[in-house]
Amino acid sequence: KFIQPSFRKNETLGFLENKELKDLCISRPKSRLAWGIELPFDKDYVCYVWFDALVNYISAVGYRSDDAQFAKWWPANYHLIGKDILTTHTVYWPTMLKACGIPLPQTIFAHGWWLMGGDKMSKSLGNVVNPMDMIARFGVDAFRYFLMAEMALGQDANFTEDSFTRRFNADLANDLGNLVSRVIDMTTRYCGGKIPAPAGNALDGSDEKALWSEIQGAVKAIQTGLAEMRIDQGIAQALASVKAVNKYFEVKQPWTQAKAEDKTPLHTTLYLAAESLRVLSQLLQPVMPEKMEQLRKAIGLLGPCTMAELQEFGKLPPGREVTKSGPLFPRIVAEEKLGAATSPSPSASGVTASPPSPKGGKDAAPPSVVGIIEISDVAKLQLRTAKVVAAEVVAGATKLLKLQIEIDGQPRQIVAGIAQHYKPEEITGKTIVVVANLKPAVIRGVESNGMLLAASKGDKMRVVTVDGEIASGATVK
Repeated sequence: KFIQPSFRKNETLGFLENKELKDLCISRPKSRLAWGIELPFDKDYVCYVWFDALVNYISAVGYRSDDAQFAKWWPANYHLIGKDILTTHTVYWPTMLKACGIPLPQTIFAHGWWLMGGDKMSKSLGNVVNPMDMIARFGVDAFRYFLMAEMALGQDANFTEDSFTRRFNADLANDLGNLVSRVIDMTTRYCGGKIPAPAGNALDGSDEKALWSEIQGAVKAIQTGLAEMRIDQGIAQALASVKAVNKYFEVKQPWTQAKAEDKTPLHTTLYLAAESLRVLSQLLQPVMPEKMEQLRKAIGLLGPCTMAELQEFGKLPPGREVTKSGPLFPRIVAEEKLGAATSPSPSASGVTASPPSPKGGKDAAPPSVVGIIEISDVAKLQLRTAKVVAAEVVAGATKLLKLQIEIDGQPRQIVAGIAQHYKPEEITGKTIVVVANLKPAVIRGVESNGMLLAASKGDKMRVVTVDGEIASGATVK
């Protein structure tokens, strides 16, 4: 597990196999490079920038200056780097550490790039997003949430403002923010603004038991996600649990329970929802520290919980006062203009809506087309050309081929269900088209990092290839 994700190790292994390792010069003459840190034993030379830069990892945490601090922070569990500087960190850096007798990081983890419209952000293309501008408009917590939830670490991810808005409104405003408002409002209305005490056997009910099990699934998912650097998956499970609490409300209907003489069912429902928020707010606190602190104060909590306390039911003390403080995540309102004559009007949910296009108008969808999507949905896909370097049948499977491909000089492995249509030697050497930003999956015990495109009709299938010669890693538009 020294190099992660596992498919990245081939780059370093290939470097070691194909290149004879020679002495690495760690200095540059000032006559050729004026800037840099002067060598202490020769004023005519400066330190090679990569040697200088790598040393910062240990000098910054106290190497040879603060032994206690250095022992606290080193060796690192995960050393997170960009995928384009993998060789430097997995060949030069370990060599330097070994020479000094310093333990290596447990894992060097190469993360992907944030892309804009499928292309790498660059000033020359003019497609750079200034994160400070996004933070100024939408807040740092919301932007942190998007970055952590949208990217599968190790893979590239695509950024558009539309995708940010959709995730903000769906996950934060509609699901989490709405749940907090419902819990606070109904506790205020039906329980005098104080967290009610649940029934003594609160988790005996099947709905309650199922909901708490869902919440505990989120706790485990966050733990696993952190350990495996699949943070997006942990966050996804936490948001699935938010949906589960909202669904629990729809099943129990506390607004109906409030009309009954026996208020115990109502109190159990509201307590379980608030207790779920206690756990979920702590799970999401590292991603959204300010907003989750605001949420915890709203349900009467002070200070953080331990991981052990998140697995215990009933840690939210009944009687704590809830606090109304406005919407936690106000919706981002987008105005859609269908022409100068139309003026958007707010709908009941707070979304600014526009009148639909007249039937048969120029914006109407062709009647034969099903499942219309927007251009921003297409932009999520990163389609790239890839060269098939090798192929073999997956052991025990009749339909699967394991392909070793190359995308822009970087090796990758994918599994494709084309074995009944292509022999390994028939697909090897072809330039194919793959979905490069698909989350990794394990198929028949084999890890797959992407998906190829193929056309099929009836019992015939053909893999999508490129007309003419083009380098691997080219963007397919």
